[in-house]
Amino acid sequence: TLYQLVKEGWGMIFITGRPFQWGELTLGSLPFSYVLAVQNGALLLEMPSRKVLIRKCLSPEVLPCVEKIARSYESDFVIYSGQENDDWCYYCPLSFPPSLLSYGLKRAVFLGEKWQSLSSFSDLPVSHFTSIKFFANDQRALHLSQSIEKELNLHAPPNRDPYNLDYYVVQVTHPDATKGKILKEFIQTMEITGPIIAAGDDYNDYSMLKIADVKIVMATAPPDLLAIADVVAPPASQKGIIQGLREAISKLT
Repeated sequence: TLYQLVKEGWGMIFITGRPFQWGELTLGSLPFSYVLAVQNGALLLEMPSRKVLIRKCLSPEVLPCVEKIARSYESDFVIYSGQENDDWCYYCPLSFPPSLLSYGLKRAVFLGEKWQSLSSFSDLPVSHFTSIKFFANDQRALHLSQSIEKELNLHAPPNRDPYNLDYYVVQVTHPDATKGKILKEFIQTMEITGPIIAAGDDYNDYSMLKIADVKIVMATAPPDLLAIADVVAPPASQKGIIQGLREAISKLT
């Protein structure tokens, strides 16, 4: 279905909160060129060439403030360095609550992430990085998100963790690294004038859906997203995006 849409003149941009290595592995077999935004828009790349089109990274200067908030919630975080740093992740094990550290390490193994421990983030071996991730339960995730966005003016949506739905991931990025802003900047840069169809299922998709002409929302999405949907599609596990795309295109014809 996607290949047929490309043949008909549609362009494809995939925007994910996950690292580049996951996106490339998942989408690498597609038989056409596309654009990939990772870590909620921190990096936008042409694929399969890997050419970086837009970069919205964080500096280590933010870390003392992020650490202060983490301590106030008796929590800690992992730094995701990004595609240009081979997607290495860095963490300080002595700062992590034992239960969260155990969860994070098991999650990393399952997802194939490369985690390296540091004694302190002052030893961080990179000069910029794409995102920071906290892992937390429902209420703590919401409060963490609100504190980071209010106090640091960074983007920090809480999303249910696909590895374990009992947990949430609070992903912290540059204030301009949101799915909506990266999509809007891409549209302006490429001077795209045709209709935009967007699909999403969690809070970090809200800004992207708001600027689309037709909004596809998966049935498992939070109420805030379902409220703005033009098309409600079956869950991703049931390949609902295919049905959703068909309905969305029919609304434009």
